[in-house]
Amino acid sequence: MVKGELHCTKCGSFNNSWARACTSCGEETGLKMQSFTLDKMPVVKLIVLTVITGGVYTAYWFIKRLEIFNSFRSEHKFGQGIFGFIIAGCIVNITIVFYLAFAGAGLDQTFTLRLLNTSNILGFAVNIVVLIQTFKLRRVLIDHYVGHLGREVELSWILTFLFQIFYLQFKINRL
Repeated sequence: MVKGELHCTKCGSFNNSWARACTSCGEETGLKMQSFTLDKMPVVKLIVLTVITGGVYTAYWFIKRLEIFNSFRSEHKFGQGIFGFIIAGCIVNITIVFYLAFAGAGLDQTFTLRLLNTSNILGFAVNIVVLIQTFKLRRVLIDHYVGHLGREVELSWILTFLFQIFYLQFKINRL
């Protein structure tokens, strides 16, 4: 295998550019293994950070792990743009809440209701996007661990739906 290549020169299999050896035939790459591992994180800490940041940490959680998720053997890959939408949506919602909290008494009731409706719709859209990305990550984890590595990993559909990244982090902590 030639240093830095993604395909093994011996067997042609795809490998991560940081892999020390081919995952299919074991041919040495000559590269030092980098520390690309899934970060283990206490789920309680994840919940607290998500609540404190008004949901912004959810996007940061994904962005921080994008490189490793995209290195997994799966046809599904993540882009950064969608997480920018999540961050922007959370910041707009936080801004609306603070604005209503500090200026709410002097505002017209119709305007206040419009702001609340806007916040609700935006919050719903952000939650749907997070849910879609969570299920995409679930598929990536299953593709990689079950399909490629042959490990028995069970990821509940209903628990993924109910608890999203909190459940996936819980499962990642046990891999």
